Amino acid sequence: MRKVLIVLAAILVMACAGNRTPNGIMSEKEIIPVLVEIHLAEGVYAQRYMDKITRENYQEDLYLSVLKKFKCDQKVFEASLLYYGKYPEKYKLVYDEVLNRLNEMDVRSRAKDSILRVKK
Repeated sequence: MRKVLIVLAAILVMACAGNRTPNGIMSEKEIIPVLVEIHLAEGVYAQRYMDKITRENYQEDLYLSVLKKFKCDQKVFEASLLYYGKYPEKYKLVYDEVLNRLNEMDVRSRAKDSILRVKK
């Protein structure tokens, strides 16, 4: 009976540990806002020719500015992306929330634009 309890306890500990993010990896709560900002930075990068910005490192500068804003080490961010890439079910949950936040921002922006057009 004691061996069964030890085995069950070990299984429970491993199952609970499986839900935690390893050291050196950003949690879902930490990585979601960074990914949202990265996508916004990609939008800025896509507009670079309209703004006549042709610097070679512009995209990298944008990414690094996002990481700096969140006080996130580039290696930690890259390791986190690799980690979540190995666990598609976790990555899907992260990206569902990223997309929700971006969609909410889009809806608010469109509503604000509509209000401004009506006022004119």
